[in-house]
Amino acid sequence: MKIAGTVILYHPAENVIENISSYLNSVDILYIVDNTENPSKRIADTIKALSSAIYLHDGENKGIAARLNQISNLAISDGFEWLLTMDQDSSFENETLNSYFTCIRSFEQKEKVSMFGINFEKKVSDPNVCHSIKVNHLITSGSLLNLSLFRLIGGFEEKLFIDEVDFEYCLRSIKNGFQIIQFRNIFLSHHLGKTSLHRSFKSTKLTSRVLHSPVRIYYMSRNFLFIQSKYRVAFPEELSLRKKILINRIKNNVLYNKNRFKVLNFILKGIIDYRKKRMGRLK
Repeated sequence: MKIAGTVILYHPAENVIENISSYLNSVDILYIVDNTENPSKRIADTIKALSSAIYLHDGENKGIAARLNQISNLAISDGFEWLLTMDQDSSFENETLNSYFTCIRSFEQKEKVSMFGINFEKKVSDPNVCHSIKVNHLITSGSLLNLSLFRLIGGFEEKLFIDEVDFEYCLRSIKNGFQIIQFRNIFLSHHLGKTSLHRSFKSTKLTSRVLHSPVRIYYMSRNFLFIQSKYRVAFPEELSLRKKILINRIKNNVLYNKNRFKVLNFILKGIIDYRKKRMGRLK
């Protein structure tokens, strides 16, 4: 298996180098794409000095989908069969990534799998015992993309820009007759958003909440409506669950986000833009 890797950066913190180091030596080459318009010179220079890494930066934020398409096509041109896709806030521990690749190599009919993925919810005791399940959705971070199927499936949906990009690709893969496989024994350290403590209005106890910027809530709302209109007939249960997750995120941000009125405005804008077919990057 010829495996390349990619990580898409956007205003990364200093610990991004440590995260990258957790998988850099396990792939043949790592394409590092920086969506930051004016990146930190110190971080950029440190990344450029990494061995077997290629740093790409053109001064534009083109989102997640366009960058994944760009790197997937580049990796195909460079002769790679698989692409490990990572977020800047994610990392693997110890020899976990080697166990992951071993599980994939031994998986029967892997040529029919468009994406392999990981577990980021609960760490398991023995990552060397392969435990695979068929799923309808994986997160981009920690996933291994089958490049031989990439162009056949049609690449990632650039209309979405960010959010729901991985979800849409997985559903389209399944509609095309391919599988999405998750290895429950492989754990990835992954951060979903900014977590902070807030006093619950219901129980009055301090609870941990994941909050997002109003712009991020805009993309979540608009893109969910796009996915729902496209896949609700084929995947009714999956879309119903996705809707509940979105409603819970909106509820948390309206109740606990200091910019709650801005959040509400951006949700409304997301609905309006979807209905007017204004997709892509928010202008």
